[in-house]
Amino acid sequence: MKSANTFTLEITSTDRVCAIGEELGRTYQKQGKIPVFSCEGGCIKGEIARLTANLVAKDDQYERACHGELFSAPHSHLAKWVKTAEKVVVIDGCPIHCHGRIAENIVEKDKLINIDALSIHQKFANLMDVDDVPQKERKHTAREVADKVLAHLKDGSSCSSTQQTLCGCSAEPQVETTCTT
Repeated sequence: MKSANTFTLEITSTDRVCAIGEELGRTYQKQGKIPVFSCEGGCIKGEIARLTANLVAKDDQYERACHGELFSAPHSHLAKWVKTAEKVVVIDGCPIHCHGRIAENIVEKDKLINIDALSIHQKFANLMDVDDVPQKERKHTAREVADKVLAHLKDGSSCSSTQQTLCGCSAEPQVETTCTT
């Protein structure tokens, strides 16, 4: 149902699936793994979110999910795993919350944990190009964010916001964010 707060994005249907996604979707569903997927935007903020998701997914409870398959192949086992998981972690790169906004229309909202990585690291807000930040600093920032995300996921704390965003807000964010301290 379309409302004033939503819009429709048409996706060409396919009967194709990713072979490894099918296998892993079934396996992770049986194991009760928590899916983690992220923004993969073309800027440094999306890159930090992607690197963070990869690190969070290394924790025993979590596994990396494919947003492409979730969004465009709803019949796949990987998509079924994400939709039936106890909770789903989405790491967005910035306050636009692209993936979280899409996911909240696919995954039950009370299962969705949407994380704004930028509100945690508060760096690179005015940069676009991934190469503007040296690889070592990108990895270090992602590790810091992943450690904070995992700590929040384990203790259940979160910031209150309209997006139900989990983040490490500070008193003086360098960027606009929906989180409050």
